[in-house]
Amino acid sequence: MNSFATKSIFIFFLASILSSTMSAESLIEKAFIKMPDEYYLSLSSEMRRNMVNDYKKDSAATQKNRFKGQSSILKIDSLHSFISIQNSKNGKVDMKLLRKNDSIIYIAVVFTACAPVCDSHVGFFAANWQLLNFPLMPSVSIKDFLDMDKIKSEGKDPDAIAQRFDVTFMQSAFVKNEDNIEVSLNSEKFADKDNFEKIKPYLKGNKLLYTWKNGTFEKTSCYNK
Repeated sequence: MNSFATKSIFIFFLASILSSTMSAESLIEKAFIKMPDEYYLSLSSEMRRNMVNDYKKDSAATQKNRFKGQSSILKIDSLHSFISIQNSKNGKVDMKLLRKNDSIIYIAVVFTACAPVCDSHVGFFAANWQLLNFPLMPSVSIKDFLDMDKIKSEGKDPDAIAQRFDVTFMQSAFVKNEDNIEVSLNSEKFADKDNFEKIKPYLKGNKLLYTWKNGTFEKTSCYNK
C-alpha cells in the first residue's frame, strides 16, 4: 500500500472519530435542551441552551433559575453521552443516554436532593422525552441491601427486619464513564443511632450496582464502600 493510500485511510479514520464524537455531543446537548419544562421546572429550554453555549465557550455556565437560585453545568461528557447540572444549592440533575441497540436510545435522568441527607429519583424516557410505560430498572427497596442468607439462618423474618429501617434514603449516581448505576444507602446518617446499630449487622452492604445489559438494568452486586 503506497503512502498516499495510507494517509487517505488515516484521514478518513480520524474524520470518522471526530464525526462520532460531535454526534454524541450533539445528542446529549440536544436532549438536555429539549427536555420538556414540565420535567425541568427551574430552567426553561432557552436557559439550558444558553448554559450549554457558555460551557462550550469555557465561560461560567451558570444561569439564574426560575426560583431565583443559581444553576450550573458541572460537566458535559460527549464521549459517554453524559451531562451533570448543579440545579441548586441542594439539588443535582444527572442525565445520560443509554443505547439498547443501534436504533433505540433511552434517556435516563437522576434527580438528587440533599436536605441534608441525599435522596434520588430516577426517571427513564424515550428519545422524544415520552415517559416510558415499562421499567428499565427494578424498584429498589431496603430489602435489596439485606443479607437474606444471614437473616434466614438466624430464623428472622426479613419483612420485620426491613420494617425496622424506619427511614430510608437512597442516592443514585451513574458510574463514571459507564452506563451502570450505583445506589447508595444513606439511612445511617439520619436514623436513630441505637436502632440502626441493632439492624446494621443484617446489611449485606451499603452500595448496590445495577448493570446496563440488553436494554435493562440488572442488580449485579451489593457491597460496602
